[in-house]
Order: sequence, then structure tokens, then C-alpha cells
Amino acid sequence: METKNMSKIHTLTIYNREKLELTSAVEVISSTDREVIARLEDSFIYIAGTNLTISKLVPEEELLVVSGNILGLKYEGKALKKSFWSRVFK
Repeated sequence: METKNMSKIHTLTIYNREKLELTSAVEVISSTDREVIARLEDSFIYIAGTNLTISKLVPEEELLVVSGNILGLKYEGKALKKSFWSRVFK
């Protein structure tokens, strides 16, 4: 029986669209009051909203907490990593 290489499991909890807790966040790539970009083990997550702030960042626990008005989320996989950098350096 063949097994696939499983990525590290992460959890994402949103409280009333005002607070977001994310586990397995390896690093924060970018942060503004309208968007937070974080790198997970095998992908990126884009958090869109207004008045966004990083309330808590604990690198050794890989915990990220974002507060503000959460409007949307987008995952981008490792295969698209190159397009992420091309977007940054337009």
C-alpha cells in the first residue's frame, strides 16, 4: 500500500469575522491593514480585510492571530510560489 507524503496539518478559526487564529504559520511574508500574507509549510494564505493587525505571532508555536474585519481568505499552493514572487516584484 502506497502512502502519500502528508503535509503538516493546520487549523484556522475565525471568530465573528473579527479575529482569526491560524496554526502552522511558518512566517509572515507581508502585513498591511488590508492584507496579511503568511507562509504555511507547503503553501501560502492570503487574509484580506480592513483594519487588519497581527495581534499575536508566536514563531516557536507557529501561531498567528490576526484581528480586524476579515473579508476573505485565499490559499496558494507551493506550485504557484513563483507567481507569488512575480506579483511582489511587478
